[in-house]
Order: sequence, then C-alpha cells, then structure tokens
Amino acid sequence: MRVAIIGAGISGLALAYYLQKLGVPYDLLEASEYAGGNIRTITLQDFILELGPNALQKSPELHQLLHELKLQDQVMPVAANAHSRFVLRDGNLHKLPDSAASLLSNTAFSWQAKRRFLQEKDTPAADVPNETVSHFFGRRFGKEITAYVLNPFATDYCGGDPEKLLVSKALPKLKELETKYGSVLKGLARKQINWHDSFSFVNGMSTLPNAIAAKLIALHLNHCVEMITRGHGKYILSCSTPSETDTQEYDFLVLALPAHQAADLLQFTFPGLAAALLNVNYPPLAVVHSVYNREDVRHPLKGFGAWHAKAETTLTTGSIWNSSLYDGRCRPHEVLFTTFVDQFEVNGTVKVDRQELLAKVNQELCSRYQICSEKPVFEHLYLWKQGMPQFDLFIEDAHQMAAELEQQQVFISANWQAGVSVADCIRHAKELAHKIKLKRSGELNNL
Repeated sequence: MRVAIIGAGISGLALAYYLQKLGVPYDLLEASEYAGGNIRTITLQDFILELGPNALQKSPELHQLLHELKLQDQVMPVAANAHSRFVLRDGNLHKLPDSAASLLSNTAFSWQAKRRFLQEKDTPAADVPNETVSHFFGRRFGKEITAYVLNPFATDYCGGDPEKLLVSKALPKLKELETKYGSVLKGLARKQINWHDSFSFVNGMSTLPNAIAAKLIALHLNHCVEMITRGHGKYILSCSTPSETDTQEYDFLVLALPAHQAADLLQFTFPGLAAALLNVNYPPLAVVHSVYNREDVRHPLKGFGAWHAKAETTLTTGSIWNSSLYDGRCRPHEVLFTTFVDQFEVNGTVKVDRQELLAKVNQELCSRYQICSEKPVFEHLYLWKQGMPQFDLFIEDAHQMAAELEQQQVFISANWQAGVSVADCIRHAKELAHKIKLKRSGELNNL
C-alpha cells in the first residue's frame, strides 16, 4: 500500500525520511527543481544569505535527526556573545535584560512595567476563549513590556499580528506553561528552557533539507501534481514533468503544502476542506540583506538582532545581525544585516517598488546603527508573497476538517498544522509516519 506525499519542504522531507526508516513505500512529489521549501540558502558573491529561517532551536527529534544524518560537524552554534536581543524604543536600541537583576537596572522600561513583569508569577491563570497572543501577554506581563518586547517577539517568531494570532495555536507551549504551572515564568524555570540553544550550519540552513533529500530513494523533483481524484478506494494523482504526463494510484495521501496550494488540489475531492484552506491567511514578507563595511558601522552589533514595536512606526519589523551570529556569512571586514518588512500590502494586492523599499531600509539602518555610508556594499531583496501561515480564528476550521479526513487516509504534514518552527514540523512528521505505519498495518490485516 503506497503513500503519496505532495510537497518536499521540511515537513514532506522529514515524513518521507521517517516512512523510509519504517519500511513504508512512498513517493515524495515536488513541483520545483529543489527540495527544502521555505528553508532556502543562497550564496551570492561571498555572502551566505538566508531567504527563510535563520536559525534552528534544539529539540530531541532534531538532535537525533542530525546524528542520523551525520551533520554534527556541520552544526554552527550562535556565537557566545551574540545571544542578546535588543528592542527599539523612542528611536534608540536597548539591550533586553537576561535576569531579574539586569531588569531592575534596565533603562528601557518604567518601574511600573518592571514591577508588573515580576508579578507575573503571582498572576492567577485564566482560560480565555479564543485569546489572542497580545491579550495573553498583556494579561500576564502588563501592557508596556507586551508592547515593546513580547508582541515584537511574536511578530518575529510567528510572522504575523499578535493581536489576531490565537495563543493556543500560535504559542501553545506558553499557554501550557500557564495551565500547568500557574505562571509562564515559573514554567520556564521548572522546565529549564534555554532560549540560547539556537544554531545553523557552516554552509547555511539548506544543509538540513539537502541532507535529508540525499537519503531518500523516492524523491521526485519537477513532478507537479495537477489533479487529485478518487476511484475504487484509491487516490489517483495526475502528474506532469518536463517530459511527460502520467497518473499514479495511492492508498494514502499526505499534503505537505501551504494551505492555499493544498486547496487547489482538493477542490474536486474535498471541496469543504478546500474552502477552509483558502481562508488561511499568509501575509507577505520582504527579506532584505544589507552588507556594510565594518568600519562604517558605529554600533558594536554584539547580539542576535533587534525587534521593533508598532509604536515606533518604523517600516521594518526588525533586523538580524547575521555576521555577529555566525562566521563566514560575509567577508571579515564587513557586517551583514537581514531585515524584515511586512507593510506593503495594498487592498489585498502585494505592491512593491523594489528600489524604493531598499532605499528606505538602508535609510533606517543607517540611522539606527550610526552607519556613515550612503549605500550598502551589497543589498538583496527577496519577497515572499505568501509568508507564514497565521494561527488566527480562520485556521480553526481547516484544523478541524483536516483531522476528520484522516479516516479517509488523507493526512497533513505542513507548518499550518504542525506549528511554525522547523522543530515542530520534524516532530509532527515523525509522529505522523508512525501513525501511517499503524494504519497501513491495520489495512493490510483487513485484506
């Protein structure tokens, strides 16, 4: 009994890898000429640029996977002096405190905000229906630190508006800490979560999907699934390649695709789910890489990067200081910024003047980091017309209907179901592989 996996992003790759380990036959079908999805590293001139995620967070599943792929010697942890985050307030960058003592001496926040933050441990837990991320943070930590730290963090991590994202969907682990321990801070302390356990690879993030792809025996690139139909208890996939068109039959179907792409394929077989998937929001995101000579940048850049609150009315939502995080991202005498912009959607249409956008980003960087150079040594713009899935009210129906379809041997392995982080996608793929194996064994036993 065969399994079709459509989409070779990190979720589809991981699922294929785990199915292969379990001895379950599969075909992994990818429309483009490369695997990896939104994890995409490119090298231009002497610069290693990340178009998608810039770092991975350690997890048990990821640790085991790296060991199996023999990638340990390729792992590049974030530099020891680059863990600090900064926030923009009143036009100035402030280092975020990393302890209670440093919070008290921090000049970015009022005494009322500091006191309110420390009172989180004594704030009663509450179960608020459809609670947003912003409301959750405000209820637990107060408005000021929520506005200048926690909301910008959520925007960076989830790629969306914390005033719309549901905390139970977007940041379920934080909600679980409140439920289990009565306090987020108490829960973080009890579980000893280390937010500094971030890393990449010597040659960039694409190292991981490329290594998985190299292990797969049934990865088919340039295979575009045009249509899915049903007949005689099978799923019939019409596929096209650069040289031919054919059909294949499968017993199990896994969609490892963005919600809107999955909707296109399901409109004839499962129109209800297709309609729900079309309601999943994917706001656009521009990723700008800027390189300057180190001697022209007065800011020391000793940290991970900076978040920008809405109140600062900046074009950009934040920047990562890549050359501070990892060696080899640019030449030794230069610095590399990755900056994010999400304010360019006009009446539902993505409209971008590339040169104007690059000029505005350069202007903000020069002002913020005291850069005495009219323009960067190098700059690059990549536009994700559909960025990260939004875990808001509109995703609820998609989650519910997708779960119901598992009875018909249709499964989802994608970040809009598993969670936005790479670690979430790998964990979910591993669990799904075991579920499919069990279902397949049950089907075989019923023959």
